[in-house]
Amino acid sequence: MKRRLTLFFALCAFVSFSQSKSVNAPITDVTLFLSGAQITHKGDVNLKKGENTLVLSGLTAGMDVNSIQILGSKEYTILSVKHQMNYTSKVSNTRVRAIQDSIKLLGFQTAERASLRAVYQEEKAFLQANRSIKGDNALLIREDLSEMADFYRSRMKEIEYKILDLNQTDRESNEKLQHLQTQLSQLQSQNVTNPSEIEFVVTTDEDKKADVVITYLATNAGWTPYYDLRAEDIESDIEFTYRAKVWQGTGADWKRVNLTISTGNPNVGAQVPALNPWYVNIYAPQAYRGRAKSEAYDDYSANKPAAVASGFVAEMDKSSWALNSMQTSASFTVVTSNSVSTEFKISIKYDIASDNQPVEVVMQKQRLKASYKYVAIPKLEAAAYLQADIIDWMQYSLLSGESNIYFKGTFVGNGYIDPALANDTLQLSLGRDNAITVKRDQVKDFCKTSVFGVKKSTSKAYEITIVNTKKKAINIEVYDQVPLTQNADLEVAVEELSGATQDAATGKVTWKMTVEPEKTEKRQLRFTVKYPKKNLIQNL
Repeated sequence: MKRRLTLFFALCAFVSFSQSKSVNAPITDVTLFLSGAQITHKGDVNLKKGENTLVLSGLTAGMDVNSIQILGSKEYTILSVKHQMNYTSKVSNTRVRAIQDSIKLLGFQTAERASLRAVYQEEKAFLQANRSIKGDNALLIREDLSEMADFYRSRMKEIEYKILDLNQTDRESNEKLQHLQTQLSQLQSQNVTNPSEIEFVVTTDEDKKADVVITYLATNAGWTPYYDLRAEDIESDIEFTYRAKVWQGTGADWKRVNLTISTGNPNVGAQVPALNPWYVNIYAPQAYRGRAKSEAYDDYSANKPAAVASGFVAEMDKSSWALNSMQTSASFTVVTSNSVSTEFKISIKYDIASDNQPVEVVMQKQRLKASYKYVAIPKLEAAAYLQADIIDWMQYSLLSGESNIYFKGTFVGNGYIDPALANDTLQLSLGRDNAITVKRDQVKDFCKTSVFGVKKSTSKAYEITIVNTKKKAINIEVYDQVPLTQNADLEVAVEELSGATQDAATGKVTWKMTVEPEKTEKRQLRFTVKYPKKNLIQNL
């Protein structure tokens, strides 16, 4: 009786197992978010009448289980969906296998060279052992000696060169081997040996072939924005290229997938935040050595260049990468926007390896109308920067990111675009123009300190000189500042601005001027600070 029951349960288990069917549904579509990617598998399966247990395996371990969707069909009804880890199989990663094959090939070639080197060493030893010349009856004639010496010299030289060549090849092979082993270690560290799988049960009223569509969110993927800015002269439009650095480490290579890049981020909560009560209290300051963080920030804000204040930081010491192809994926991109995000649908199919290495994707290429001017802050730097002002930038769904800047076909530096700091106008710096010189000198005749009764006054005066060596007129904005005080014992009196405007709240002084070709313009800034003579003034 026990034997019959055991056989019965074994048959039931076999029948149950035989009804589980592996689904062949490769990755066809990927929507890439700033952090994470929605992955879509599509395929078909032959269903039997009744219940069918289907399994899609080889999936990433970094999966958001709550995001799994089985897009049903009228041909079957979904009864249940279950996610589980499969610890008995491994993901078939073609890149891992390719690297392992390359390592094996390098090992075989190294062994082959070692054998060949041993043969040459044996021949070399043989020649050295037999180089002494002996005759039975008489000395060899001179011609024979010369011929043998030439042979010995020629063959030894040839052997030495071959051994040197083998040694050099070994060194190059070892470098390749170390690089491949590093890549293999990185790939194997991505925890792809224990992939997950989705098991779902469907029912149908007859035998049929049905389509299957499965989507889920993978966490180990994303993209970052990057820009190219190109201008030919100060009268042309800006050629603006919006690019994405795409990466993924899901454990499975994406092969010829339909790629959509989204500015959304599903990892940000969708729930409306709650507004809690706002309590205020009396502040009791503690003794603190050094300056407060807010004071340091205020000084930085007051002194940083206009290029930084406008949302753009120019950096001249970084390398650049340029995509110069005349026709890129931007020519095959469809842009759709909703109230939350913008999507760039790339109609070219992409291959993206699971190695966390960035892949460049061009999303948009536009020519933007721009107005140009020069900006200088001689207090901080004796240089004039060309700046482009763009008004209609909001329609392009820009995100904060680095940029490469080109002017007249020459790379001039790297920058950073931060739309969050822009208002109705996006200001882009196009680097220095060495044809314009700017300097700021103290006017010694006005710089002095005097005492009147209990008060002391210190006067400062600066002359700003702008020289335009170009053959055309330029528009330039020059910024400086006068000191501010929050101390009632201090008084700041501005005496000369040379036509500049002053922002009373920040102390910022602005000259807007046109400098004619090969001409020089000068402006003066003078102010006096009065304070009790018993005190000293900091930062003046």
